[in-house]
Amino acid sequence: MPDNRPQRTSQEGSLLLMSILILSGMITAASSFGVISLSNLRQSILVDNGIRAYYAAESGVEDGLYELRRNETAVASLGSSGSLSNGSTWTRTTAATIQSLARGINENDTWEINLYDPDASLAPLAATVKSLRLGWTGSGSEWIEVQITPWTTSGTLGTPTTQTFSAASNPATVNLQDATTALYRVRIKALYAGVTSMTATAYSGLNLGGSQVNIPGYITMYSTGAYSRANQVVRAQMPHRPPMSGQFGYVLFSEEDLIK
Repeated sequence: MPDNRPQRTSQEGSLLLMSILILSGMITAASSFGVISLSNLRQSILVDNGIRAYYAAESGVEDGLYELRRNETAVASLGSSGSLSNGSTWTRTTAATIQSLARGINENDTWEINLYDPDASLAPLAATVKSLRLGWTGSGSEWIEVQITPWTTSGTLGTPTTQTFSAASNPATVNLQDATTALYRVRIKALYAGVTSMTATAYSGLNLGGSQVNIPGYITMYSTGAYSRANQVVRAQMPHRPPMSGQFGYVLFSEEDLIK
């Protein structure tokens, strides 16, 4: 005889499958959230370490500047590494020559370029400088005054000379002496109007002849700071010795009074 009793369908298998799917989704979401949180945490730690590394690199530059300017330490005697109390370290390389210089000069302000080795002011240069090329950007009404103070490697101070160039002379050729034993301090002054992007390059012969040579008296310093796995590099260029201030140069060369 047929069985007419009501049949009940079991839901246990469907509920188990649904529970597994929900649990898998929760685990996936939790894992993704954990990965994102861990990545953000690592990024935050890397940023913090990078800041410490940057200031360590900056400390290397400041240490070098202090040694050069305050203690008058020779470039060859500068330390190449150091450490800070927070566990960061810095390493440093220093070069005492540069291929060209560039900066702006305000009206009646001066720019000093030293063509000698400040660590040995009577030593001949490795590459003799006999002329300079000066190029700049200006309004057309500016004049450039170049004062040259020479001395020889034997210590004999020469008579300062002055060369003046109009805007029409841009770029200007500044001839020094045709000698291998001469050293110079050059001061460039902007008259009647300021100039921008004044660029100075040096040559081994008169009238920009020979070859382009490095300009001494300037320091290029690379300092690398390290903290944990973060590294930062700071590059700095500066005169080997502190230049004369523009105000003092104005009083010295214009013979005007400086009123406080």
